[in-house]
Amino acid sequence: MNSRKFLFRFVILSLVALAVVGCGDQKKAEAPKFPTKPVTIIVPFAAGGGTDAVARALAKSAEPILGQSVTVVNKVGANGATGMTEGLNAAADGYTVTMTAVEVVMNPIQGMVPWKPSDFKAVILANSDASALTVRADSPYKTYEDFIKAAKDNPGMLKVGANAPGAIWHLAALGLQDKAGVKFNLIPFPGGAGPAITDLLGGHIDAVTVSAAEVSQHVKAGKLRMLGVHATERLKGFPDVPTAKEKGVDVSISTWRGLAVPGKTPDDVVKTLHDAFKKAIEDPKFVEFMEKGNFGRGYMSNSQMQQYMDEQTKMFQPLMEKAGLTKKK
Repeated sequence: MNSRKFLFRFVILSLVALAVVGCGDQKKAEAPKFPTKPVTIIVPFAAGGGTDAVARALAKSAEPILGQSVTVVNKVGANGATGMTEGLNAAADGYTVTMTAVEVVMNPIQGMVPWKPSDFKAVILANSDASALTVRADSPYKTYEDFIKAAKDNPGMLKVGANAPGAIWHLAALGLQDKAGVKFNLIPFPGGAGPAITDLLGGHIDAVTVSAAEVSQHVKAGKLRMLGVHATERLKGFPDVPTAKEKGVDVSISTWRGLAVPGKTPDDVVKTLHDAFKKAIEDPKFVEFMEKGNFGRGYMSNSQMQQYMDEQTKMFQPLMEKAGLTKKK
């Protein structure tokens, strides 16, 4: 009798245990997958520049893949440091992604921020663009040689717009000065390429050294003239525009743009973001946007981009020290 009661109780307890385990498995299986709400991309530069344009096109292509809306928010200031810092300090849950640029490497070198590139966890690199020397279409400088000659004849007089000191296009202008043996009146634009281009169109400055992609629409519209590109070879979208090296000035400098999240973001969330945005950069509509805008495509995986940021730090550190742009110890 007792053995029967024991057997009965054992069966009942076993069934209860299985039921509990089954419920746990069901709950686990039904756990919602990331993302379950909208994703925000922080762009640390003003609207109208290349970083903003690429981010918005990428967001649009990523929405149907992620199954959520992807909103772009501009957080401008301090050569991108304001937006990048906000992105780094966001919750490490994948819902706030930062559109980083080469300044994610340069700002720490300058001592502008309390963080370093490795504090971010890279997601994907999507773009790389070379600098170009561009003037207004009605500028008296018709060729690259014209502009360099005028700069030599009038030291410190030609106003060249770039972004903030230590930023990529500022370094492009400094590199041009150094290699050409000239002196410009460098005008800083902390908001990035967009405001600099606006001032060039308004006739307030003589030239800009931002990327070819960022001025391409105005060049095609006949409002601006590209005199030369600071690349190793001519650009596909502008085959008639010479490289600086062809004109005797050996300077080549480019920017790059990618997505990153706070360092403590779970790896599975990073993988989901990477896979979704990789599909987005392969989306025909995104590819068409990049080609029409003459933006360079330059994919890197999250691990490759993480390593690339370290390599960029090692490359730019001595250059910026030479230019006196690093933090004084």
